[in-house]
Amino acid sequence: MKHSMALFMRNILLGVFCLVALMPSSNFALQNDSGQAIPSKSLIQLEDPLDEPESYCVDVPGFRSNISLKSAMTVHTCKPGAEDEMFTINHPSSGQIYMEAYDLCLQADKAAPGAALYLKSCSESPLQRFVYTKNKTILLLGSGELCLTVAPGVGEPTGGPSHLRRDLMFQPCSEVEMTLSKWKIPGVSPR
Repeated sequence: MKHSMALFMRNILLGVFCLVALMPSSNFALQNDSGQAIPSKSLIQLEDPLDEPESYCVDVPGFRSNISLKSAMTVHTCKPGAEDEMFTINHPSSGQIYMEAYDLCLQADKAAPGAALYLKSCSESPLQRFVYTKNKTILLLGSGELCLTVAPGVGEPTGGPSHLRRDLMFQPCSEVEMTLSKWKIPGVSPR
């Protein structure tokens, strides 16, 4: 009896352990090159600054009362701590990228080359599932190899003292320069 009770308790503990291990985490499970966990709340910053010394970050078009939540996302000069550039990774579900300031999630408009990125109500849509790879690309999950990519060329001035913007889209990874499709998840300040 004592042996069967111990076996029963062991099986229950093993089952609980397996359930906990399989539960989705609200933290980004991937790690950066130094082996540290990637912050769950962060800017999404292009690794190469290109023509913008302050770097480019994924951004909502517009400013303050002119924010345009229905327009395609862009990259813009990084603004540390700005709500319109701050994302929560893997929230509300694994693979989703959430913008707390507007209670919306990033969503591609299609799973094809040239797809734009928008803010939409969070849902189970496969167009809201992304993967941050070890080689620092952001892929649209299930799309084959579509990487989040910044438009080539030069940044367009946006009225600030040194602020520039560029278009943002998904393109086949094999067809884009790595300088336009490698991203950092640095936390609340660019590095």
